[in-house]
Amino acid sequence: MNLKGIEWSSKDYNGLFENKISSQLLQNTLLEKEVWRIKEDLGLDTLEHRKVLTINFTKIQPLWFKLLTKLYILKRASIKISSQYIRDEVGIFRGFAKFLIKKKVEKAKYIDNNLFEEFDYWIRANKVSESTIINYYISLDKLFDTCRTEGWLNINIYWFKGKKKISKPKNDDVNYIPEEVWNKLEENLCYFPEPMQRKVLVIRTLGLRVGELLNLPFDCLRKRENQWRLRLKETEKFGIEGDEMPIPLTLVPIIKEQQKYISENFENSYNKLWCSNCGGKNFDFRPVARVMGCNTFNRWLNKLAEKHKICSKNGEIWHFTSHQFRRTVGTIMTNAGVRDLIIQKYLRHRNPDMQMYYKHLLKEVIGDEYQELIEEKNFVNIEGKVVATHKPQDAIEEYMRLRMHQITTQQGECHRSNLKNACPTVNGCWRCGDWMTSEKDLPYLKQDLERLKDELEKADNLGMVRVVKEIHKDINFLQIRINTLEEVINSD
Repeated sequence: MNLKGIEWSSKDYNGLFENKISSQLLQNTLLEKEVWRIKEDLGLDTLEHRKVLTINFTKIQPLWFKLLTKLYILKRASIKISSQYIRDEVGIFRGFAKFLIKKKVEKAKYIDNNLFEEFDYWIRANKVSESTIINYYISLDKLFDTCRTEGWLNINIYWFKGKKKISKPKNDDVNYIPEEVWNKLEENLCYFPEPMQRKVLVIRTLGLRVGELLNLPFDCLRKRENQWRLRLKETEKFGIEGDEMPIPLTLVPIIKEQQKYISENFENSYNKLWCSNCGGKNFDFRPVARVMGCNTFNRWLNKLAEKHKICSKNGEIWHFTSHQFRRTVGTIMTNAGVRDLIIQKYLRHRNPDMQMYYKHLLKEVIGDEYQELIEEKNFVNIEGKVVATHKPQDAIEEYMRLRMHQITTQQGECHRSNLKNACPTVNGCWRCGDWMTSEKDLPYLKQDLERLKDELEKADNLGMVRVVKEIHKDINFLQIRINTLEEVINSD
């Protein structure tokens, strides 16, 4: 029997299954509709950055499978499952329905282990990723298990046993931002409008989920004794209200500046830290009082990558996704020797198994690296003066502070404001007043000094007067820093 295109109503439902479905369920008028509204029909909240407004059942066939899907979604909505998860599950059922139509499975009684095996072969032949296949297993297992426990349809789901485990990704599969892309993003961040600059600074420093970032409340800053914290409106995955996380002091003025921006543009009519835009080309940003969608945020990043040639080592334009920042934070913290339990708490993972996604080690981690991260540093400026002393409280805070610098230099640190224009002395850090060096940089500065002396001798022999003059300047800048750093070390 070909069920496609048949007009049907609730009185026809029970003819599709061996077991009877309760009349109370069949009286639900939603079963007659092909498109359900998330809020009005299902009574679910939807996170503004996701824009999940409807669930569409139009392409789900055969008729019996469409009915099961609708009943299952009603059950899921009754226990307040995330609207995003529900829509994702319906997308998976839509894929399974496509397979059922291809195989001409006209009756529910034909669902068995052999059919699951055929489906597994079919999705793999379509080159579906392993993670997507796992999602198919999980969703279909839940669907048919619910059907069995509710008495709608008795299908053996033993086939899925042991097949729902999330496999550990290979190192190359972990989608983190490599160092060359990270640095290139920092160099070109100044071309973004300031609200977007601030948004990127927060996510790249804290590794927030994109939903946590985009839905931050206006009043998100908290000070607990001497520590600043960020109040999250909602933990996107778990719907936990009032989550707080520690943040470095360097982020506080950036968040306050964004609060000022929102107040100036919307006064008291908008209660979020970030807004969206209705701008046009060339990074125009005209603020509008609504939450930016995650796809829009990604488009901004990729537009910047395209325009300013932010490329990976193989020369390809990098494709950004918001979750890459989170994975990069986890990866770098792992490389810094931070214990798994601390990373789990900082990234707010419920399951410690999530750590396997962040163990993409770029180099062998040893205890000395962790110790180096939390050592006290005395910073010397271009004039040879000790301008600051910094003693990290813990490795996580120090890691976040380091990621706030606009440029990552081979030695020293760039203490230039993140919201200034493009760096005027790219690759000329020695002559920049914002370039700070500490005791740990001394051996490398001495090596650079010796190299410059060799270059000076060669340039002098060739009669390159202008080059000799410039090298003398660089030698002078380096020598001043070296002398002061040696004095600092000797005074300890």
